[in-house]
Amino acid sequence: MKAIGTAVTGIAIAVILGCGQGKDEFQQEIVDLTGQPPEVAFVALKCAKCHGAGLEGQRTAPRLTGLATRWSEDDLIAYLRNPQAVQAATPRLAYMAEKYPIEMPAYAHTDEQVLRGLTGWLLAK
Repeated sequence: MKAIGTAVTGIAIAVILGCGQGKDEFQQEIVDLTGQPPEVAFVALKCAKCHGAGLEGQRTAPRLTGLATRWSEDDLIAYLRNPQAVQAATPRLAYMAEKYPIEMPAYAHTDEQVLRGLTGWLLAK
């Protein structure tokens, strides 16, 4: 029984060390996306990692189609800049923190024009 416990502990440590590689894979990096198409920004800002390459949503984040029925461009940009504040102030978004296991990162330092291009593209889907 002790051997099984040791093996499980060893596997857990290997998974923790191997998966993380000491880097937060969802940490936002400052990347110059000026002039890039919104599809490039979507991938470079790691949106596809949680929301899916086809905007279909996954267990980690909701789908990103049909947003225009609930969002304006300015509201969506405000959300991208500070998602936790917008979630706290918007009852219809309160479920997100409970439903999805990964917290939406803030894009506080992303260029305004990049976010406008990205949100315009998303709202058209």
